[in-house]
Amino acid sequence: MKCLHLRSYSMFSVLAVATQVLVSANLAAKTADTQDLAPQEKVHQIRIPGDILLGGVFPVHTKASHGEDPCGEIAETRGVHRVEAMLYAIDKINEQKDFLRGYKLGALILDSCSNPSYALNQSLEFVRDMIGSSDASSYVCKDNSKPQRRSRDRKNVAAVVGGSYSSVSVQLANLLRLFRIAQVSPASTNSDLSDKNRFEFFARTVPSDDYQAKAMAEIAAKFGWTYVSLVYSADEYGELGADAFKKEARKKGICIAVEERIQNKRKSFIESIDNLVKKLQPEKSVGARVVVLFVGTEYIPQLLHYTTERMKLTTNSENNKKKLIWMASESWDRNNAKYTEGVNQLAAEGAIVLMLASQKVPDFDEYFLNLHPGSDKFERNQWLRELWQVKFKCEFGAPPESSVNRCEDIRQPPEGFNADDKVLYVIDAVYAIAHALQAYKSIACADDAIESHWFSRQSREPEICRAMQSIDGAEFYNNYLLKVNFEDVVGRKFHFSPQGDGPANYTILTYKPKNMHQKNQKMRRELDPVPVAGSTTEPDSEASLASDYIEIGYWSENNLIINEKALWWAGEATPISICSKPCSVGYRKQHIKDEQCCWACSRCEDFEYLVNETHCAPCDMGWWPTKDRTLCYDMSKTKLKYMRWSSMYSIAPAIIAAIGIVLTIFVIVIYILYNETPVVKASGRELSYILLISMIMCYLMTFVLLSKPNIFVCAMKRAGIGFAFSCLYAAMFVKTNRIARIFSMAGRSAQRPMFISPISQLVLTGILAGIQLTGSLIWLWIVPPGSRHDYPRRDQVVLTCNVPDHHFLYSLAYDALLIILCTVYAVKTRKVPENFNETKWIGFAMYTTCVIWLSWIFFFFGTGSDFQVNYFEFSYAC
Repeated sequence: MKCLHLRSYSMFSVLAVATQVLVSANLAAKTADTQDLAPQEKVHQIRIPGDILLGGVFPVHTKASHGEDPCGEIAETRGVHRVEAMLYAIDKINEQKDFLRGYKLGALILDSCSNPSYALNQSLEFVRDMIGSSDASSYVCKDNSKPQRRSRDRKNVAAVVGGSYSSVSVQLANLLRLFRIAQVSPASTNSDLSDKNRFEFFARTVPSDDYQAKAMAEIAAKFGWTYVSLVYSADEYGELGADAFKKEARKKGICIAVEERIQNKRKSFIESIDNLVKKLQPEKSVGARVVVLFVGTEYIPQLLHYTTERMKLTTNSENNKKKLIWMASESWDRNNAKYTEGVNQLAAEGAIVLMLASQKVPDFDEYFLNLHPGSDKFERNQWLRELWQVKFKCEFGAPPESSVNRCEDIRQPPEGFNADDKVLYVIDAVYAIAHALQAYKSIACADDAIESHWFSRQSREPEICRAMQSIDGAEFYNNYLLKVNFEDVVGRKFHFSPQGDGPANYTILTYKPKNMHQKNQKMRRELDPVPVAGSTTEPDSEASLASDYIEIGYWSENNLIINEKALWWAGEATPISICSKPCSVGYRKQHIKDEQCCWACSRCEDFEYLVNETHCAPCDMGWWPTKDRTLCYDMSKTKLKYMRWSSMYSIAPAIIAAIGIVLTIFVIVIYILYNETPVVKASGRELSYILLISMIMCYLMTFVLLSKPNIFVCAMKRAGIGFAFSCLYAAMFVKTNRIARIFSMAGRSAQRPMFISPISQLVLTGILAGIQLTGSLIWLWIVPPGSRHDYPRRDQVVLTCNVPDHHFLYSLAYDALLIILCTVYAVKTRKVPENFNETKWIGFAMYTTCVIWLSWIFFFFGTGSDFQVNYFEFSYAC
């Protein structure tokens, strides 16, 4: 009967043509009736009847390496376990009579054979069912008869669970989006799949690789691994994961030493490994010892094998100390024995592996262990029959008396059984779709009256709700699927991100062979457990000790927890993976050819501090770098220098000055005792007293020079020293001038010279000294006295008076003039009569004074000596 489809005819025509093109471009689908299939044949799909059909795509078989058959060996964990996880979840939902109320979930599960092209071809089954199950009421027959369905069991696929590999999921998503079918992957982490412009109907219960790359970069940063190598496979998973890691690595200041792209071809693969080992073998103390892996599961065993061979790793070999540290993404399959069998164990030892933080589902483990040949749940999944034959090396249908193992008699032993890590994510994917269907049904089928029997839709003819029969994919995905929020089978809260990603939580593992466990068992019992959210097994529990993989930490967004005591280098220095060693204190980095992680170390100046790792800057005057060279500190608070009484430079002048004062006072006392004697009178008592008092003043100036500078001390230095000298040399000048005038006048006239009386001598001395004092007071008024910090050197702060030292020359210039005049008159009076021969001693004193002052000026102002030496010399000059 020919029928015309009145609604969306052109759309379905286009889709049908597109489907035909896809079919012709890919391998022919190999389907078979699962009920009558011979045991030796590979099963490519299974169908579980139900009112609402869920699609499933899983890598039940590996990808064939050669031959016409695209499928290789059966994959127990990643394939069969995940299929059974989906069936387990569907059973649990169907058992809840009030969940979908009147509707039973069914399944159409396909084998992707780990091959994107083959998976796409298989997935056309979903499209065929959709086109073939259009609403019959939308058709009109030419003879006006009622259209009839050709097949009752062909139903729309409401949503698809899968695929596992990102490359497979991308192909599925590109197909399913044409037919507006929602897709939920339990394992694909490709970051591109979060792009809603390209994959508007894709969601997943696992996080994006962007989070995984961020976690790996944070782990590397935590251990100071700033120079790592990157190995990735030549597929979407590897390339996008590598790009995400490089992006996160740049943020953390981590550089990529070697970047190797692993090809699928054997020759290219071996060449890549050779290049990697040649560049990475850590023979030196520095280098990229850590290798980040973003490669497909099937590449890792070969990678480990060839690495062991190229690096010549053997038991107890010295080369083992140089082995690489693998940091692997979640593609590392800890349940795959090929990873660690034989010599691979040597290369794999110490690997750090990220796994999605998945809990065990005890009820699923019990469910799977109860599967046995002959039971309904076993027989509905024909892949179990193939698994039994391969795993237990048995045959179905063998007679009891046969020597061949009978599969019917074999059960899955609980010992050594480890369910796939993604089982929980598969279950969450099914429950997410079911919760979305429940919400969709409550709105779209609010008037649905058949809810008394949960199995009614499968057992009776009445049509199901039209909205449930042909679900609007866009509305279902955006308004219901992405908004689910429920507690999963292990009690975790589950919800999708706005991009359709699952929660980002990772468990961090390290691989330790069992012989290492036995050797270090005592140490591990003392380890502090790492608190891992959602984990039922502590890192140091008996379950962990029995496993070759030790749980060492946990990562969630912005939260990294690692128990370093559980790592293989526990108790030793953390292995380094750097390009250059850190610079010592006081050295800065000079990057080599703009390499962020490679540098040479250049010494900073003693007075410079490190602004950052690459730049030195001088401290301000009076400041000095701290020991770690990160800051400058004020030396005036801790290392301020000035003349201290405890210094030998102060003690020696002070003792000499004190002795001079005592001797001068002794002479004054003698003068007083013999004040009326002719000798004292003849010497000029008045000027002699002024000379002696001036000498005491000069000695006292030594203590002023040695005192800590302040306003009073600085005022005394500027006025007192010059005034003391002026009094001394003014009195001496007046004395020698008096003698010179007396003898000069005596040769020419008997008249008494003027101003030779004691009073006039005192007045002249006072006038001459007053000139000096007046000048000093004017100077103090113009420049008030005070103290300041002086910096003779960058590492020295000296507390001194607030005028430069050479300004003292202005004050002492007048005293120098008096010294010159005294010296001139001392020369003139050198031949006076013997009773006045004191002029000879005055002359000797003046010659000595001139020599001392000249030498002091050169030493004080010309040598730049230490300030203590300068003041020591000045004190002696006084």
